[in-house]
Amino acid sequence: MRSKTIGVAGLALLVAGVAFARARPAAAQELEPPRPRQGYYVSLGLHGMTSQVSEKGESLGPWTGFGGTFRFGQLVTRRFGLGLSVEDGRTSGEGQKASIGALGLEASWELIRNLAVRGGVGIGFVNLHNPKDPDESPTRGVTGSWYSLGVAYDFFPSKKRLTGGPSITPTVQARFVPGGDTSAFVAYFGVELGWWTGLPKNQLELPESEAYKKKK
Repeated sequence: MRSKTIGVAGLALLVAGVAFARARPAAAQELEPPRPRQGYYVSLGLHGMTSQVSEKGESLGPWTGFGGTFRFGQLVTRRFGLGLSVEDGRTSGEGQKASIGALGLEASWELIRNLAVRGGVGIGFVNLHNPKDPDESPTRGVTGSWYSLGVAYDFFPSKKRLTGGPSITPTVQARFVPGGDTSAFVAYFGVELGWWTGLPKNQLELPESEAYKKKK
């Protein structure tokens, strides 16, 4: 079952990568009105986390903790974005601990200005540890495909740039890691600090006064 779920994640990553490669040339042919949420992005996030694990029919949790994320990617069209996400975190409760990590492909769709739905698929793990159990298996937990869904809103505090700039992004997301005897659900809520590169002038709809203005 584990190899099957990993295969599903790999196939989804491949399909999304092909879609990304095909979409980029089409997107570059159209001029875009300038706005902050454009181009490539990179961000670092700090999140509170809650985990709920089902192990051999027994519910472990909710456990709480903290984690971090690293994300980068780009807008492929005006609303649709693709990127990669790396996540790491820890939760604890009932005298036990959980280590959580994930690597995956993330897609986003802007519903209204700066508010986007995020969905992802990748490979992740939730490793469980009970310090009071000397015979505990080091591989206790679940490893395999994970699936995510969430929402995020990008605030752009700087008004000096026509396109791109720094962003502050509150976000709420959920992760699910299915498995046989063990499966896990993890919820994230926190803030990301990011940077958007924006688009070059030859890809923007600009009045002549802006299009030919020299940089200071």
